Amino acid sequence: MRGSRVSLVAISIGGLLAIAPVFGPLRETWHYLADFFGERPQSMRGPDISFYVELLALIVCPVGLFLFTIGLVLFLRSRRQTAASLK
Repeated sequence: MRGSRVSLVAISIGGLLAIAPVFGPLRETWHYLADFFGERPQSMRGPDISFYVELLALIVCPVGLFLFTIGLVLFLRSRRQTAASLK
């Protein structure tokens, strides 16, 4: 039973890490892309802090997906073992 709780926590945290960039810093990326494709003038200065936040978000997203997948596999495996032991 303890293993399934740990797996559920891993699934929850992994899912939040996987979708957090979409609702957080990457939401602003759509504005940058719209400016780029609309050929609107853009500043030529160096990247601001939001660039680094978006880069970090892009790194965190696959880590969240990996954590979610591992938690899901462990959860399903623990459920299967519990069902087999009850029979």
